Amino acid sequence: MAALWMLVSGLFFTAHGIFVKLAAGRFGIGELMLYRSLFIVVAIVLFARAAGWTLATPHWRAHLVRSIAGVVSMLLFFACLAHAPLATAVTLNYTSPLFLALITGLLLRERVGVLSAAAVATGFAGVVALLQPWADAAPIGAGLLGLAGGAIAAVAYLGIRRLGAAGEPEWRTVFYFALLGLLAGVAALPFTGATPVRIADLPVLVAIGACALTAQLAMTFAYSRGATLAVATLSYSGVLFAGLYDLLAAGEAPSAAGWLGMSLIAGAGVMTVVARRTQAARTTLVHPDASQPHDASTRPHGPRTTTPR
Repeated sequence: MAALWMLVSGLFFTAHGIFVKLAAGRFGIGELMLYRSLFIVVAIVLFARAAGWTLATPHWRAHLVRSIAGVVSMLLFFACLAHAPLATAVTLNYTSPLFLALITGLLLRERVGVLSAAAVATGFAGVVALLQPWADAAPIGAGLLGLAGGAIAAVAYLGIRRLGAAGEPEWRTVFYFALLGLLAGVAALPFTGATPVRIADLPVLVAIGACALTAQLAMTFAYSRGATLAVATLSYSGVLFAGLYDLLAAGEAPSAAGWLGMSLIAGAGVMTVVARRTQAARTTLVHPDASQPHDASTRPHGPRTTTPR
């Protein structure tokens, strides 16, 4: 059942990207962030009231840092989507585990094993193959935006790890991320202008928020019900779905080098999960009282969670 939930998540994350790409021709990325966030905020507020949950949190500083990183990452992802094939943008968004390995190793001085180092090298070889800087048609500018989004998303994931370790429920983390996205979108309107929303625009705008929320819920269910490694592997189904969309519907079939790059990045992401699980297991053996849930790969939200999507 966990595998099915993760496939549902990958499918809806891909659908989210498709709808964003469709709407990007009419709306700016700030407006898309606003409408996406508005749907999620309203949905969570209504559900929390019905369930008797409180939105108040003692960890507002941690939420602020995580949410700022998430909003910036999402805006960069939207900008990449507007100018690059769906598969390219989605795959670059999956580079965040690689940047997370770099950040924890270089800045936080956590031990980086051979497998983690190999994953980073493999992943960035995949980035080169995907963007193909030697090809004139490669969307290098958009690709760099997507890559920057993946890097900043890694900062957001560090915030998620800290909030999870503090016992903060995931739905509240998603809420504050969406709330900041909503506020950022509103604040940007005086500078970017507001595009009049037609009745014909509503289905796409609602679909963006609905797909994002459904994908996140499905991912949470998957990680809470299945083996982390198997579920994390299936999380990269979004890359396959995006590639198939480009191939069958958008007329932007990835090249052989593009497929290779996507495969390398997905494989590297799985390697980082294996590396973190191995490191967590060794830590538990050396320090039996170590709290394993502090590792993002062992918590329900998994190595790639709450939106930045």
